[in-house]
Amino acid sequence: MGVITVLSTIVALGVIVFGEPGDLPERQQCNNCCYGIPGVPGIPGAAGIPGQPGYNTDSCSTSDIKGAVGQPGAKGDQGPIGPKGPPGPTGLLGEYGLPGERGAPGYPGSCSSGCSCPKRNIKEFAWVNINSELESGIIKTVAFTKQESETLLRVAWVGNLRLIPKSGTYGCRRWYFTLNGSECKTPAPIDAQIYENTNRDDSHRPAPFEGTCSGISKGAVNIALNIGGCDAAHGHKAQGDAYTGWLSTSRIIVEEI
Repeated sequence: MGVITVLSTIVALGVIVFGEPGDLPERQQCNNCCYGIPGVPGIPGAAGIPGQPGYNTDSCSTSDIKGAVGQPGAKGDQGPIGPKGPPGPTGLLGEYGLPGERGAPGYPGSCSSGCSCPKRNIKEFAWVNINSELESGIIKTVAFTKQESETLLRVAWVGNLRLIPKSGTYGCRRWYFTLNGSECKTPAPIDAQIYENTNRDDSHRPAPFEGTCSGISKGAVNIALNIGGCDAAHGHKAQGDAYTGWLSTSRIIVEEI
């Protein structure tokens, strides 16, 4: 019970026992309204029951119930751009790209005043109806002047050749060029070889052949068209009946390149 309840109980009991002031019998009333000496204070009552714990709040509210979660706030402004970072590591090597398209042809060159354009050093030698039945040796010889030592010589034969087997089974002959008496070594000899295994096929056919040769010094060069046997190591012992430049124009072309 609380303090207020105890006090209320005491007052009520006092009213019951003693009554309200003025309720004394007439013979007991003091005409002069004099009261008696106050009584001794009573013994204090027992402590009341402790009250309920209070609320630990910052306001006078009687409730500590949390409110609902509020709505998200508006999006803030974009912050400033940060400083530039350090360079990253070097990436891996990419794949090779596809080949580009072929470019357009260039304009023809020309010589301006004060310059000299090198002239093409080329020479053609021609004969009508050589009609050579030579089977071994030099058929024709030409002379050519080479202007530089570092350049190549291009040598070409244009004409017809023929070979008939003598043995009745097969035959072989070889036509080749020599330069100053020797066959070309770099990159290789300049030659043509005909092998026949028919019986008396007398056919004269165009048989051009050509090649280039390096290592020839500048100056006069003696160039010869030769004929000879085939390589005996391959079993070509029967040589055959050869013919060069039958009833037509034959040419040897020499060019420095």
